[in-house]
Amino acid sequence: MRLRSPMMNPEAYNTAQRQSIVGVLLIFISSLYKLFRMFWALGAYLLLSGPSSTTLIYIAIGLVFLGVLTLIYSYLYYLKFVFYIDYNREEFVLEKGIFSTENTAIPFDKIQQVYFKRSILQRIIKVYSLVIDTAGSNQKEVEIKAISGEDANSLSKILLKAKAEKTESQQLEGEATETEENNEVFWTHKVGILTLLKIGISTNYLRGLSLVFAFVMTIYNRVNTYFKDRMEDVEVYFDQFSGVLQSVGYIAVLFVLLLLLSISITIIEVFIKYYGLKIQQNKDKMEVEMGLKTNTKVSLQPRRLQLMRIKTNPVQERFNLYEAQISLSSSENEFQKNKIKIPGLGNEIVKKIKYFLYPESSKSSFSTTFRPDKLLLFRKISLAMLPVLIFLAFWHFTAYINLQLWTVLVLAGLYIIVALTLQILAFKARKLIVTEEFLQKKTGFWNKTEETLELFKIQSISVKQPIWYRRKNLVNVVFHTAGGDLRFYAVKTDVLEYVNYVLYKAEASSKNWM
Repeated sequence: MRLRSPMMNPEAYNTAQRQSIVGVLLIFISSLYKLFRMFWALGAYLLLSGPSSTTLIYIAIGLVFLGVLTLIYSYLYYLKFVFYIDYNREEFVLEKGIFSTENTAIPFDKIQQVYFKRSILQRIIKVYSLVIDTAGSNQKEVEIKAISGEDANSLSKILLKAKAEKTESQQLEGEATETEENNEVFWTHKVGILTLLKIGISTNYLRGLSLVFAFVMTIYNRVNTYFKDRMEDVEVYFDQFSGVLQSVGYIAVLFVLLLLLSISITIIEVFIKYYGLKIQQNKDKMEVEMGLKTNTKVSLQPRRLQLMRIKTNPVQERFNLYEAQISLSSSENEFQKNKIKIPGLGNEIVKKIKYFLYPESSKSSFSTTFRPDKLLLFRKISLAMLPVLIFLAFWHFTAYINLQLWTVLVLAGLYIIVALTLQILAFKARKLIVTEEFLQKKTGFWNKTEETLELFKIQSISVKQPIWYRRKNLVNVVFHTAGGDLRFYAVKTDVLEYVNYVLYKAEASSKNWM
């Protein structure tokens, strides 16, 4: 079937197109950056070795010659990089390569997603990266790195519309009406600077603290080792410094400083990843735009959604902050590429996103909840006790831990109490909910996670029963989707009846999820 929609110009992009002319500059700078990463160590060595003036002249001439060659290569690459739409074959075609030509043809029905990216350099020269994500491929998505904003929007609309026409066989008149209605924006949500600060304060500060602490201690040990045998006064200084480190007050101050530093690092990471975060929903899609270093704009459709996770913790709940992690359909080796994280969402915005992505969630006529057996709790507690057992073994059999018996018992007792409490609370929070159309898994006492997937999007189900589960009639169940897996362990075999129901719903459904 040849596409002849009245809303689509049949002549648009049907001949070979090149990127924007400023793409030559983008290719040139990118190539220079790659060369710099390859040879920076050699250049640093030559400069630090004290070269003669003649050698410096030759180096400068070589760099100029290399720059000219890179510029010629960039222009030739620009000329050889062409793309067009073959309406007869219903394909998007991209050709590139100087010494060997690479020809990529993407059928319309294999297009999974079309979205935009912009680095800082691309924003300066006012071009976009247009990325076409395909189904069933382990290779990198197709990317046009220097295209104008007008062409990016036009090409994106044409390809997405061609995809819809190919896979859904819509009537032309209905498509025209729908396209007009799709321009209406239902709601918009923007994440401001204050919200980003809240996210940075309440997210991953313990991970940042551990990294900073490890870095500081590594530097201290290396400097101490380097100077210890060389300067007596430095050795005395480090001995005094070690004595100060043993004081409780100094350790407390160091902990606070490291905590503040780790929070600062996390805040910077959050601003780089999510600055300018904006969510906008219309009739059939939701657009997400974010990023300071690399600005990314993605269009989400309920059809492509495989698995959604909503995460928070008590600190973030206090700030009314939730994070949505949306897993899209992807190839086996590219799950991370198709996971979109959207932080800084209030409870009302989360409800709007859920209603858009899962409009049938409120229509379920039944709901059954499963909880894991206490055998799972026993296993978790056993694993949590391993660190204290290793600590006691080191204290008893080696001289590395020089502590009195009462100190060891107090530390071990505190650890056991905290570990037991956390494991019991986490166990009570774990449950699997089966409804008429959905699966939902809830986990976590501190980091709370709610995972949701539609039954008809499940590709397969794995059921395993280890030997130690048989006496108690327990199984491990894994629900596989094109966007990741949902796992639930140590559940009663009563769940198998609902596993059969889930398989029936997946097989009987005629809905398209690709």
